[in-house]
Amino acid sequence: MARIRRVKPEVTSGIIESMSARHHSYRRQETTFAPSDRHRVVADTIFVDPLEFGLTKAAYSVGDVLEQLSIGRTSLYAAVKRRELNPVKFGRKTLFYATDLAAFLARLRQAGTQIKPTEHDP
Repeated sequence: MARIRRVKPEVTSGIIESMSARHHSYRRQETTFAPSDRHRVVADTIFVDPLEFGLTKAAYSVGDVLEQLSIGRTSLYAAVKRRELNPVKFGRKTLFYATDLAAFLARLRQAGTQIKPTEHDP
């Protein structure tokens, strides 16, 4: 006959709470911005005509963006993590607006022209 071990309720309550939190970790959590952050994000936005960079569609899939920018998937998602690009979900598909891609490319172009040579550069 198997022996049943009794456990105090205080011990099991912490285990059940941590398990339930773990099982719901896949849920998307809302990101909240402080008022100053929201203004900073809008202030950093550059409005550029997407046609200037040859972007003819309204939105691009991840594969299209990788091809257009000639970068890898890791670099793309690193830019998303740094909030340089904003992905939009349409069902299961992840899209990037052409205007966001054009602004991203304009910021890269602007950053490239602002780099000043150091004394070690020829």
